[in-house]
Amino acid sequence: MNFKETVDYLSSAEQYGIVPGLDSIKRLCRKLGDPQDTLNIIHIAGTNGKGSAGAFLDSILRQAGYKTGRYISPAVMDYLEKIQYCGRNIAEKEYAETVSKVKKAADEIVSEGFPHPTVFELETAAAFFFFAARDCDLVLIEAGMGGRTDATNVINSSELSIITSISLEHTKFLGNTIEQIAAEKGGIIKQGGSVLTLMQNQAVTGVLTDICKKQNADLTITMIYNISDYSFSGSAQTFTYQDLKDLKIHLLGKFQTENAALAVDACRILNDKGYVITEKSIREGLEAARWPGRFEVIRDSSPMFIIDGAHNVSAAKRLRETIDICFTERHITYIMGTFKDKEYSEIARYTTKRADMIYTVSTEGKRGLDAEKLAEAVKPY
Repeated sequence: MNFKETVDYLSSAEQYGIVPGLDSIKRLCRKLGDPQDTLNIIHIAGTNGKGSAGAFLDSILRQAGYKTGRYISPAVMDYLEKIQYCGRNIAEKEYAETVSKVKKAADEIVSEGFPHPTVFELETAAAFFFFAARDCDLVLIEAGMGGRTDATNVINSSELSIITSISLEHTKFLGNTIEQIAAEKGGIIKQGGSVLTLMQNQAVTGVLTDICKKQNADLTITMIYNISDYSFSGSAQTFTYQDLKDLKIHLLGKFQTENAALAVDACRILNDKGYVITEKSIREGLEAARWPGRFEVIRDSSPMFIIDGAHNVSAAKRLRETIDICFTERHITYIMGTFKDKEYSEIARYTTKRADMIYTVSTEGKRGLDAEKLAEAVKPY
């Protein structure tokens, strides 16, 4: 297949929907020689912050001289950004060649009478296969939804399991309570493994602690009260975390200091495992990290344009907090679009109160919400 044929094939696989469970991905990876078993994996789950924490950590590891792979979802700016190698997106030719091999394996599975893998299972298997072929030193894998039954959890072991902030999401699949969702996210924790999470909701911490005890896993909690001396100026934020003073990051939003601190603690855990990540690499990696589409300033002149993907209530609160801190005297105009399965009324409640004007737009696809319906939800605020 060429690149266009590859994209068309994966688009057609969307008809197989979302099927939580590991049986299908196990069959698919087995056909490919179980490439995931050859990788040193850092597995990341959570509601918000997976991408930011991963961006910080990947940047630091590359500064330290490691060959990294990174698998993210969904793509925001570029279809190819889902699979990254040493900081660059997979090339169209590489993507086509890799997915072609995965398609052959999927076709064999179907011929044996099993269901066709979902698009996420196909992409996940492709990522594992690509990274194994590139002999990566460390691979950062983001869970797509939840953790326990997510296709990425086909791995048998990991160097580190990272669980970012957790809040209510995907309740149809993950459960209706924060405890149930935490248990699903905590499903990535491996027997005897190392686990890192943020200080957060007591109920969440309790669930993760219990899972770690059952799995005999070591739990480290990034204490956000150890973050101090915060300042914002223009396009950068500086802060102190524990003994590291004047750390600089360009990912905006005060909450990004928490994701950066999480990455710092991840490096300390990796150092204890024999990796070598110096303070210099940490500082340079944090400052060099970029994460497009997440409170990203795409035009700095007047009017300033910022794009963000706040898609749940927790993220909406953080977006509002960031605007209030960074742009206290600015007039705010929102251009909003969302999916109909999101809590869009609550998201609007937390983000739009300072707005001088709001434009709503329709989103494409089966999950897309009509602009008029979103406008009705926004009007009360």
